[in-house]
Amino acid sequence: MRIARAGRLFLTVELGEMAVTMLSDGETRLPGRFLAGAGVAGEIPIPVRAFLVRGPEGCLLIDTGAADQWQAGLGLLPEAMAEAGIRAGEVTALALTHPHTDHVSGLVDGDGGLAFPNAERLFVAVEDLMAVRANPRLRPLHPRLMPLEQGDGPIRGVTAVNAPGHTAGHMAYLVEGRLLIWGDLVHHAEVQFPRPEITWHHDADPDLARASRLQLMEQAVEAGWLVAGAHLPAPGIGRIERSGRGYSFHPATQG
Repeated sequence: MRIARAGRLFLTVELGEMAVTMLSDGETRLPGRFLAGAGVAGEIPIPVRAFLVRGPEGCLLIDTGAADQWQAGLGLLPEAMAEAGIRAGEVTALALTHPHTDHVSGLVDGDGGLAFPNAERLFVAVEDLMAVRANPRLRPLHPRLMPLEQGDGPIRGVTAVNAPGHTAGHMAYLVEGRLLIWGDLVHHAEVQFPRPEITWHHDADPDLARASRLQLMEQAVEAGWLVAGAHLPAPGIGRIERSGRGYSFHPATQG
């Protein structure tokens, strides 16, 4: 991995013929009690990130942030894209890790139209299609929905990897066999890497979410994958190692 460019709201890494750009949608704070059984008092920081994968076949945007539909401090995706020099019209395909508000709201612009008009396909896990169709904000995207399953490739060089539990169809994406973009597998790195058994208040199936986290963390270590996540600390991309009974996260750094 090589860090090609970085700014306040973005970071681009190169992986062979692909490049992945982390795009920050901002940061909010949520109650520590959402970490079930961790005993965390007060509030914890929750960054929100999307990831653009650029390859020979075009640009795939994975998740789109919260827009103005959720917490204060979010909705910075358009600013992050501008800082990174990425135009909305360059995005040729879209994919969701899952259909929660902080991942889908940026699909629609402030006027209710398509934020990424040249993205002809929106890939969503089969199990989560119903939730997308039930969201009235996303009605303009219905003609572009494409069902997604384990092993499918939204674009060449990107493979869908099942990570169920947070939602029924929660999906990760493996880029060039080297970087796993894993959505909401981890919400708070400081707690859930050393204690991956800790679940999140909004996990639809906490036991399944725990199993997915343990499986994919171990697989990432064994395979030597880099990892990227919507709620990982800056810059949202790094590597993980075994540490005691859990793991540790090492953010990507320049130099």
